[in-house]
Amino acid sequence: MTIIQDLYHIFDNEYARHLDRRSSKNLLVMELRQNLAFLRAGLAERLDDSTIIAGLEEGQYRRANEKGTPLDSIQKKCLARRTYGGVKEFEKYHGWSTGQLIHKAYERVAVLKKLNLNSAAIDVRARLQYLFKFLMVLIAHIDNTELHITPK
Repeated sequence: MTIIQDLYHIFDNEYARHLDRRSSKNLLVMELRQNLAFLRAGLAERLDDSTIIAGLEEGQYRRANEKGTPLDSIQKKCLARRTYGGVKEFEKYHGWSTGQLIHKAYERVAVLKKLNLNSAAIDVRARLQYLFKFLMVLIAHIDNTELHITPK
């Protein structure tokens, strides 16, 4: 092969890898949005907790981790106070990177899937509601928007 053909080959491989990573990030964000929408609908319709938990997806997250997709490149900024409206329960995540937030969201999903839902000691509904709020903050962070919290 000539040098020019080698360079074309290298470019094609690198560009294909770039498109694959970009696609992986987009699919992961879409999965996060779908989980948020499903949680909202499930909680609003008062679906059974086990039905909601079974409906949460994590396939794109697993694929992104297997491929080594850089999650911090989805949103390069760290979580800012203005994103979560200064709500105290999210203060512990202030300054976290996008990758850390995404890992935490899927960690919560994994824990929910492993919990004994029949145990009276576990308030699964409260955990689902917290996951919903956490995903709201995460999506607002990814979109670089601010959540406006109105007092009750």
